[in-house]
Amino acid sequence: MNKYKDKYKTQIHMNITSMMDVVFMLLIIFMIAAPLMRAEVDVKLPKSAAARVKDNSNLSVSITMSGDIFIGNEQITIDEFPEAIKKIASAGAITSVSLKGDESIDYGLVMKVVGYIKDAGIENLGLVATPEKTKTRR
Repeated sequence: MNKYKDKYKTQIHMNITSMMDVVFMLLIIFMIAAPLMRAEVDVKLPKSAAARVKDNSNLSVSITMSGDIFIGNEQITIDEFPEAIKKIASAGAITSVSLKGDESIDYGLVMKVVGYIKDAGIENLGLVATPEKTKTRR
């Protein structure tokens, strides 16, 4: 009987090969799916005049079709713009700038304005655009 036990010993280790296959498959699935996930929650907000919040840390700079530059609602020339934006930036209340430009303006003018904003020390610059309507698939 002792000879039988020695020949057919019970092995006390676990075979984890199939478990590792499943783990690697899940890893691959998550690596592919992670970039496709959105980090925001889709919420349809109600409309209300009371819900408007004025953000004083954001400055709006607009360039019209004719090349006129506006800081907020104040019109300014391109020659006066560098000093005006430096003065506003040195006050320290502005942390970001939203640049709105007409689609038909000269690209060189936009780049000049962007350069002046960066030279003033404002690093957060956003270019504002109207989203295009896309076709929905059904």
